[in-house]
Amino acid sequence: MRLSIQLLVVMSLLGACSAHAAVGTDPETPPAPKLDTAPCFAAVAAADDDKIIAACGDLIGNEKVATSDRLKAASARAAAYARKDQIDSAIADYDTALKIDLSRPDLLNARGELWRKKGDRPRAIRDFGAAMKIDPRNEAVRANYKTLAQEIERMGAKMSVQPPPKAPLK
Repeated sequence: MRLSIQLLVVMSLLGACSAHAAVGTDPETPPAPKLDTAPCFAAVAAADDDKIIAACGDLIGNEKVATSDRLKAASARAAAYARKDQIDSAIADYDTALKIDLSRPDLLNARGELWRKKGDRPRAIRDFGAAMKIDPRNEAVRANYKTLAQEIERMGAKMSVQPPPKAPLK
């Protein structure tokens, strides 16, 4: 009885293995097409924002593309959107790039500048602060952090000396 159970288990495993092997070696299954990174990177080299936006989109979300290429495409398209003043699209691409590699102070700084331009000072200061933790010697990040911190401080000082608003008369 015990031998027949063991034999049954072994036969089941062999059947599963051969079925798995047959699926992986199907000669009629074409290999997944490889995306061409050349158009995106040529547009980046030519500094053509419209072509960057058009050509790099397919690379960014495709898990089959090398991580480094997806990072380059996302950061290039984010910068192109920023130059075209499409802030929300640029921030979304910087978000994607930072999901790929959160250790890039240049990406955090660029996204922080966009948050600041959009008027979201808390997010901007967080991005600048995170970038400074990664690279405390980065002058651009330090300058952005310092000027924004001073701006926030001035706003707080103004609020403390302004008289409170008067209640409306009933």
